[in-house]
Amino acid sequence: MVELNFTGLNLTGLEQEVLTSFINNLYAEPGFSDVSAEDIAVEIHININSVRGALGSLVKKGIVDIVDMGTGYKIIYLCDDYYYLHPEWSSES
Repeated sequence: MVELNFTGLNLTGLEQEVLTSFINNLYAEPGFSDVSAEDIAVEIHININSVRGALGSLVKKGIVDIVDMGTGYKIIYLCDDYYYLHPEWSSES
């Protein structure tokens, strides 16, 4: 897992852990995501409700967005202004 620099974002430890896991699982072109809260919870070994709470906070801060696919499956997206956090997307966008 790549360590990321969140200086200036005022994130809690859990938010940083969730965001790091999320960003490290974004593998395709900028803007694409197939990462869910469940994926993050499994990877970082944290209760799903804690992950959802951290994600809700990251949504309020405008860092991520969550889209309901209409099937009960929700996908997390990194907001455009924060592509710079992704090691590869920062140079592609």
